[in-house]
Amino acid sequence: MRRRVSSLAVALMLLVSTSPSRADGWNVFTVGPMGGVVFGPEQPALGLLGGEITFVHYGNASGRGVGYGGFVQASAVGFERARVSFGPQINTSIFGAEVGATFESATKERAAFVGAHLAPFVSIGFASITFQLDIPFAPLSDGPLPPVEMVFGGTLKLPIDLKYGVLSPLKALR
Repeated sequence: MRRRVSSLAVALMLLVSTSPSRADGWNVFTVGPMGGVVFGPEQPALGLLGGEITFVHYGNASGRGVGYGGFVQASAVGFERARVSFGPQINTSIFGAEVGATFESATKERAAFVGAHLAPFVSIGFASITFQLDIPFAPLSDGPLPPVEMVFGGTLKLPIDLKYGVLSPLKALR
């Protein structure tokens, strides 16, 4: 029975990976600088400076419809702590959402932590704006956890089509 389930799983993976909709899709990476403001109920507003890399797959070559993929962000918050977030993302038209994990280093006043990252965004291919909500749930060092962190940020992006290379802003707006 176990062998039959394994064989069926392999056959299904091969079928999905070679389907025409997947082969005709559009795959794009974006990379760029990210900036913004981090704030919360128990902390002053601090600047955020870093970068973001995303990968998005669309089911059709036009890039229209639903896109799904992942993101990684790394940044400095007020030049006093480091912040890294990553996870899956989904988008349609210009609207999207990230859901993932966030890690932040400790300061003298609070613990390093791991938490949930939730972020709706608006993107036009070469630029995006976002409102992120990071909810700490596990300390990684001694000290209190912040109750919640919010980020209002923006990213400039260089879209890179996996088939055709770097896209101009007009092509990115497809």
